[in-house]
Amino acid sequence: MSARREDDAVRRTPALAVTAAAALLLTACTGGADDPTPPGTAGPSGGSAGEASSAPDAAPAEPLPPATAECLAGTWRLDLAAMQDDLAQLFAAADDDAVEVTVSGTSTYEFEADGSFAATVDSTSGMTMRSDETELTSRSESSGDLTGAWSLDGGRLTISDVDSSGLDVTTTAEMDGETLDVPPGAPEDAIEALPPTLSTATCSDDTLVLAADLTQDEGGDPVTISYTLRR
Repeated sequence: MSARREDDAVRRTPALAVTAAAALLLTACTGGADDPTPPGTAGPSGGSAGEASSAPDAAPAEPLPPATAECLAGTWRLDLAAMQDDLAQLFAAADDDAVEVTVSGTSTYEFEADGSFAATVDSTSGMTMRSDETELTSRSESSGDLTGAWSLDGGRLTISDVDSSGLDVTTTAEMDGETLDVPPGAPEDAIEALPPTLSTATCSDDTLVLAADLTQDEGGDPVTISYTLRR
């Protein structure tokens, strides 16, 4: 493969990005729009963001109440199957059926009552993009932990002071079967590993949903993705 072609491929998929989210969003650009799509309402593909697609005649899920500190505190497991489905819905809404997404493994969030936050991650995410006669695949493997602090104000959750030095991310990519030379992996390249820094949080006894607005590039319109977590 020529250097020019390889450079062009990397430019078309920034950071090769964040695996599944490469074409639409970057977790490093988590925004804080005042009115993200509320969880439980119609998302970009007409379904509830972050939840598996349901039968056409299924009743819509009841919206969860705004999160309180009491509800948020404790251990939550990120529902990666729901995340994969949500990403697939985002691409479907963009009429982009040339992108396939996979997310698997485990990610656990711990919200302590004293305001400290921790995440333990052992997950893999992958993406296949097809354009004309070109096929680009990328894969990120994430393992380790990260820490931070959390605060809640009227249902708006902020995760700050994130230290991801304990998280190891390995990213690989191929184009048409040939290995690409990509930069070393970073936490920002693993959407299933890095929590949203600003989100709207809704919560019940067994389900927590963090709805975050993510910007795909400077000047681009934000898209909303939901992180669904279970007890």
